[in-house]
Amino acid sequence: MRLRVIYLLLALSLLLAPLPTLANSGEVIYVPISPFVTNYGGPGRLKYVKVDMTLMVTGVRNAQVIEDNLPLVRNTVVMNLSRQSENNVVTPRGQERIRQQLRDDLRHVLETQVGAPLVDEVLFTNFIFQN
Repeated sequence: MRLRVIYLLLALSLLLAPLPTLANSGEVIYVPISPFVTNYGGPGRLKYVKVDMTLMVTGVRNAQVIEDNLPLVRNTVVMNLSRQSENNVVTPRGQERIRQQLRDDLRHVLETQVGAPLVDEVLFTNFIFQN
């Protein structure tokens, strides 16, 4: 009988224990911010790049701050993409440099605007260029 009571109390305590929430768990959240289409490469014939990307952040609160500052984030991405050289856009190494520059630029602008870098990583889900 005593053992049953202990099992019952244990089961009830497990059921009544607070479940971790997404906001407090520090889980990775993916925030899609695409598509982006812009010209690149400076003077001469117009060249275009279309990039779909997702930002990786930690926690729901940080994802919400990104959403609240989406115009600033999108402007940073467009300005970064439009100043790229053809070599960066058309080569895998260059595309990796662009990704890292975007991450660093976004961290800087968010640090300035909201006081925290927020962006853990920038992920390209599509990268198309026309030169």
